[in-house]
Amino acid sequence: MIALVLPPQLGGLMKLHRPRLCFLHPAAEILSASRKILKPVCGAALSVLVTLLVAVPIQAQSTFIRVNQVGYVANAPKRAYLMSSTAEAGATFSVRNSAGASVLSGTIGGSVGSWGSFPDVYALDFDSVSAAGAYTIAVSGPVPATSPSFSIDSAVNLYATPLANSLFFYENERDGANFIATPLRTAAGHLNDQSANVYLTPNMNKNGRFSGSLTPTGAVIDASGGWWDAGDYLKFVQTHSYTVAMLLVGVRDFPNQMGAGSSASNFTTEARFGLDWLQKMWDDNSKTFYYQVGIGNGNSSTVSDHDIWRLPQAVLSKAVLLTFVTSATGRCSSILPVERER
Repeated sequence: MIALVLPPQLGGLMKLHRPRLCFLHPAAEILSASRKILKPVCGAALSVLVTLLVAVPIQAQSTFIRVNQVGYVANAPKRAYLMSSTAEAGATFSVRNSAGASVLSGTIGGSVGSWGSFPDVYALDFDSVSAAGAYTIAVSGPVPATSPSFSIDSAVNLYATPLANSLFFYENERDGANFIATPLRTAAGHLNDQSANVYLTPNMNKNGRFSGSLTPTGAVIDASGGWWDAGDYLKFVQTHSYTVAMLLVGVRDFPNQMGAGSSASNFTTEARFGLDWLQKMWDDNSKTFYYQVGIGNGNSSTVSDHDIWRLPQAVLSKAVLLTFVTSATGRCSSILPVERER
């Protein structure tokens, strides 16, 4: 099992969707075959076989080691996590180089807590291992385990590819006319966001659903541009503002990796693209803050973003916004979400 760990400056949000898998227990498969093969066998013998098969544990004990799949910076702290279905305190672990030789070994301490279906999680620290190369971690204990291979290297070498991939992701998430053509994007999306109708927030239940039609305010604004949220075509000010802040911090603090000094991962233009959209979401004259474009769940009167899968360029009608209104003193008075008309 592998965990991706990024430095705080590059943190973000990601939604993961895990498919449900159904398996037939091996004991059931054997039992099915045995019934066909052993039909002539006397009932007593067959009942003994069935008894033995049913006694097989439903779930075997399991142990996994989670490491940073991007890698560990040579002169930085290094930690992996042993996740086990049984107690492993007192077991030993060993960090091995690509030749299989142990470069560090130690005793596993007490559990630091639980995670999901694993009641015991243990921290494995190996800060002193600093030579560049490929490594694995092996645990010898009640349930042995070996980690996937991981790298130790300089920050420049480790993060060059993830940074370039991150920039590619944001470029492909662009909405509006100013898109970047790639194998994943062949046309502009939601062009009618340039004339977005503004609606008041509906009364939603705890599942985000509402009844009836939305109430228009009569206002029309330019809500074009920005990035889609993860997994759908909604656009949120809160995720944009966080992302833009992180990108700008990266450009400022790591100019050679995220700014003009990098030919593969210069985020300057992309940060400005996100900032341009944020500025459209505030009307200084009316003191109105537009919070969100699109709405996830609709009803019989309103077709929402989640009601049907479509390409962004196939959405022809105008986007709909709800507003976040402030009083004359600048204090927030109400929060009004958003929707897209189809």
